Amino acid sequence: MAIADPVQAATAVTPPSARGRVRAWLREPLLHFVVLGVALFVGAQAWRAAHDQHRIVVTPERAAELTRKYQLQFGAPPSPAEAERFIDAYVREEALYREASAMGLGRDDEIVRRRLAQKIEFLLADRSLPREPDEATLRRWFDAHAAAYATPARTTFRHLYFSADGVGDGPSRVRAERALAALRAGGAEADAGADPFPDQGAYTRLSDEEARRLFGATELTRELGAAPVGRWSGPYRSGYGWHLVHVDVRDLAGRPPFETVRERVREDWLHDAQAAANAAAIQRLRDRYTVVRRDLEAAR
Repeated sequence: MAIADPVQAATAVTPPSARGRVRAWLREPLLHFVVLGVALFVGAQAWRAAHDQHRIVVTPERAAELTRKYQLQFGAPPSPAEAERFIDAYVREEALYREASAMGLGRDDEIVRRRLAQKIEFLLADRSLPREPDEATLRRWFDAHAAAYATPARTTFRHLYFSADGVGDGPSRVRAERALAALRAGGAEADAGADPFPDQGAYTRLSDEEARRLFGATELTRELGAAPVGRWSGPYRSGYGWHLVHVDVRDLAGRPPFETVRERVREDWLHDAQAAANAAAIQRLRDRYTVVRRDLEAAR
């Protein structure tokens, strides 16, 4: 029986070294094929990107959009010559935009930053359209915001005006007080000696806010809501002078029936729901970013 050579036996059972395995793997044709394919793909992408930068494609959809904008602006479709002109303008603008973007001109431009931020806000809003509210939701909203739908108190009145121009405030008030006494004694308005007023001598269903717009935040507008109904009162001062007031009718503030303001309630609910959805979408986007306050660190 032959005795095996120990060296040969060791060689036969010892696996190839790691270096040898790497060399054998590097000689595999499949590896060469994969590496070549990756290189060709990367090169093709780089070539396409370089060439796409200088390739402007005017698609039928883009031409139709430009035509639609033209028609909205001018009220009629463009002629072939006009269509060519605004397509040329689009190509020119696109070329300038791409060059500016490649040079990074908008990177630190506050106006560009703000415009892009507004556009993403609009996109987020389009994705966050609220559902249509049911009747119970609208009634709960109406009850919770009753003050917003309350009808204001309104006053129907006429007035007599006594100007302070040229005579001073004191004498003008005295004239108004004498006229008030005469009216309460049964005198006629025509005999009160009032001055012509620059606006109207009578107002129908004027709210407190409307009165302030006409006469300013003055004694007249403060006292108008409390002036007695059916008789002359005053005198009340405004920015114009002194006034005697006769309130004919006062409509008290009240809450309208839900049915009469339902559509307004619906619009208000949808607006509020849209605003809340927009805020939540922007907050989710904001939460994806980590803020490092170097300015506060430097101030410490």
